[in-house]
Amino acid sequence: MTTASLPDHPESAAEYAHLQATCDVIAAEIDKLEKETGVGAEENRQVAVPQDATTDELVALDIFRMKLDILRQLGKASHQAYFARLDFIPTGGTKETHYLGRWGVMTSSGLDTVVVDWRSPVANLYYSGQIGPMSYAAPDGTVEGEMTLKRMLTVHDRELLGLFDSGVVSQDAYLQSVLGQVSSDKLREIVTTIQAEQNLVIRHPMQTPLIVQGVAGSGKTTIALHRIAWLLYAHRKNLRPEQLMILAPNPLFLDYISQVLPDLGVERVMQTTFPGLCRTLLGKYLPKTAAVTRLEDKLNASTEARAAVGAVLRRKGSLAYKASIETFLQAWQEELIPREGWAFGNVLLFSQEELKSIFLRQLAPFPIRTRMDEMKKYLRRRLKIATEQMKAQLQKLAQNRLDELLRRLPDGPESRQRVTKLLESRDARLKEVDDRAAAYLKAYPALWPDVSLTTVYAQYLTRCEGEAVQAATLPGLAKGQAQLEDLPALVTLGKFICGIKQLPIRHVVVDECQDFSPYQVQLLRELTANASFTLVGDLMQGVHEEEGIHSFSEWLDPIFHGEAEVKQLVTSYRNTMEIMTLASQVAARHPVEGQLTAKPVLRHGETPHVYACRDEKTRIARLADLAQGWQEAGYHTIAIIEKTKQQAEKTYRALKKLLPVRLLAEGDASYTGGLLVLPAALAKGLEFDCVIVGECSAENFPDDAFLSRVLYVLLTRPLHHLALIHTGALTPLIPSDALTNGLLTQETLCAAGS
Repeated sequence: MTTASLPDHPESAAEYAHLQATCDVIAAEIDKLEKETGVGAEENRQVAVPQDATTDELVALDIFRMKLDILRQLGKASHQAYFARLDFIPTGGTKETHYLGRWGVMTSSGLDTVVVDWRSPVANLYYSGQIGPMSYAAPDGTVEGEMTLKRMLTVHDRELLGLFDSGVVSQDAYLQSVLGQVSSDKLREIVTTIQAEQNLVIRHPMQTPLIVQGVAGSGKTTIALHRIAWLLYAHRKNLRPEQLMILAPNPLFLDYISQVLPDLGVERVMQTTFPGLCRTLLGKYLPKTAAVTRLEDKLNASTEARAAVGAVLRRKGSLAYKASIETFLQAWQEELIPREGWAFGNVLLFSQEELKSIFLRQLAPFPIRTRMDEMKKYLRRRLKIATEQMKAQLQKLAQNRLDELLRRLPDGPESRQRVTKLLESRDARLKEVDDRAAAYLKAYPALWPDVSLTTVYAQYLTRCEGEAVQAATLPGLAKGQAQLEDLPALVTLGKFICGIKQLPIRHVVVDECQDFSPYQVQLLRELTANASFTLVGDLMQGVHEEEGIHSFSEWLDPIFHGEAEVKQLVTSYRNTMEIMTLASQVAARHPVEGQLTAKPVLRHGETPHVYACRDEKTRIARLADLAQGWQEAGYHTIAIIEKTKQQAEKTYRALKKLLPVRLLAEGDASYTGGLLVLPAALAKGLEFDCVIVGECSAENFPDDAFLSRVLYVLLTRPLHHLALIHTGALTPLIPSDALTNGLLTQETLCAAGS
């Protein structure tokens, strides 16, 4: 790079020289570690731990793994050493210059800090402060002083591509330059553009439960993932990645976010969905469970049908439902004990009271199946005593008969024959006792009623729930099947009956938390004893409101006992102002409790377009034209979102004849860019360069609170361009004056291709 090609800034040359020196240090450290480990910086070497490893070997492996982690981070740092500089003068001290990077860089010899990790205490100045008096919380206490320089640096390998000084060039301008980029197949880290309100969420104390209400596009998911990286840094002495868990809405979303943590240098964090977690916990005991959510059904249902289903789902997601099941189990376990006790022939092995004493009191800390296993040991011992007594009686009886026989008959063939017969009869009866005892033990399971989860759950429903809940659940259970909304109940039953070990998790991150019921959250707290929580969501995007919550107050006191803190993220970084203004108007038509109007970043774009199409053929032609035009313009991710699965499949079949297109369906576990058709049920959480709402008619989206939230979700997915297509009248969820006040531009298409 020549001086002439450097950014136009008076300190470009000095910053370029510093970059070269830093890169030299990184290269030297990489070379040293590669020689020590025998592993290249670009390799993704995993370290297996032998089961029979000694303590010394485990220590050596930990050191080796630590070196590999540092090596991988240095390898990434070699491509972007840092992204910012800040100058800070502590009160009574001298100026400190800190370069901030995604990964901290230290020299192994002198332990000098070359690049400061973005998660460090001093980096907090960059994210939360402006030029002037500032302070930050260091391990030794608060450090006060003045920040004299805040500089954003664009670095790639050894090249210095850009310099932006806060106060000279607006930070908003720098942010807009980043936000204006084309999206990728995966969610990206945002270390260089974390904003003050986001930083407060990331650095929130681990011990205090945190609930984040964030508007669409506020970066909730990304911030939650960065919070994980910060927690592992801030608590690196006593917190391991394996002790953190992320719960995402579906496998597709897990794939979409899969690159963020590795890009932040974080590996081995447990990432799953709530159904996936339940499958892990219950294993073979979990009945076959429906693979789809209720959202698709609700999108096809009438308002009345949704209300009926919703009442059932609210009941199943309530803490009252959980308490009712737990009360039932306490009474049900007593019913397992037979009134007549256990008998072997005429011998009473255990009375009912004795069984109760052992099963319900002595073994009470254990789950039902474990108690049953333990009771078999009791039974085996008691049965052994009984059989020994029975055999002793048989032996005694046979000996008496033998003595009498020998007294009555003189020795001879007849007496010997009768003695032999008597002894054979004795042995046969003794064997019969042993055989009967073995058969009794073999038939041990028959001493107990059926304790499968489906059977016990059906018993609970029949005895304790109303007709609506029974009708929605019992037919499936009769076939050995359950619904996704039954998973919390099945886990509660599984804990009591089968036993579930507490998860070794110390922090849980729940994304799209507004779709989690109070029952689910309380269950997660019990399964992860003493774990802290970060829950992020948006009540306006609560399209699963029957299963989820209407207000965070449903959690605060009953579950977190007033200890949780709620933070707001009100700025939308995803959408242009034009797109977010339209979406906010839709949201305002049916507001939810605690809803805040999103504040878009000052990034302008094209006004959303609405196309009125005469017929289906015209609609498909317009979809194809729009998609092709955006592709030719260089946009990478383009989504055509239909309301239902059936509509998405129909559109896909028509479009694939015209363009290369992919259909996203329920159960898909991978997300790729390009041109996609997907149902509304899969859109939440994803973002695209361009979005087309495929059929935005009044028939498809009538004036309905639930559908307004669905439409809001769809409208807030695009970064750059939004188009709405409809046949028939436009949905009344769009303000009637949207065209006259400039929220939308309209075009009427009378025939295909026009």
